[in-house]
Amino acid sequence: MYDSLPSIDVSSLQERVYQSLRHALLTGHFQPGEPISIRKLADSLGTSPMPVREALKRLMAEKVLVQSSSRQIRVTPFDPKLHEEFVRIRMEMEGYAAERAARVRDAELPDRLRAHDAAMVEAAVQGRADLALAANQAFHFEIYRAAGYPQLVEILENLWLRTGPFLGTIGREPVNLETFFGNGHHFHGRAIEAIAARDGKKARRAISLDIRVGTMFLRRVYVPYDAARTPAGAPGRIAAPPAS
Repeated sequence: MYDSLPSIDVSSLQERVYQSLRHALLTGHFQPGEPISIRKLADSLGTSPMPVREALKRLMAEKVLVQSSSRQIRVTPFDPKLHEEFVRIRMEMEGYAAERAARVRDAELPDRLRAHDAAMVEAAVQGRADLALAANQAFHFEIYRAAGYPQLVEILENLWLRTGPFLGTIGREPVNLETFFGNGHHFHGRAIEAIAARDGKKARRAISLDIRVGTMFLRRVYVPYDAARTPAGAPGRIAAPPAS
């Protein structure tokens, strides 16, 4: 009787948990230096601790998370010099991806970008930093996927993983969301116009400036994570891993 029961694909569950945590980091769900609780993550995701533990090991190998001598797992702390390096690399690589995307014949790409940008602005007006960050990420990667280089997209995702927690500070620091995302909306508009006109150089410049201006704005108000200042229960619930 027991032999007829279907086996559980544990590896598939581990992958879904890993992807859920990656998405949370990409969209700023966690802040730099924030402690990670395996038990709380497992409860939030509706899984046992095992797949969460395996996912965290992978993220530590990718240097997105670190483990202290006391075995406490944390999001990698903010390092101004390293972050500046990431930003400069992102400006070059994402600018290049935008330049390529502008030369691809995809008549519907500008409309898709406008939809993502509008969702970002609407979320910012509503004070929903989490939704605004997700829409901003969707905008950027809509462009990067259009460039037609899957390996480039994978590289950019890894760069975003390292800088996503810094963006997540806008959900807890005293940042004017409408101003911050309004700046992004301005440069997004430039990028959309350039892509519609198939002007690669202008698309590259718009995306590069979007990254630079957003970083400069946020660093003026950023305060490193302090556990004593974290609201009770933060962060909020992470989306459960999607079914395969």
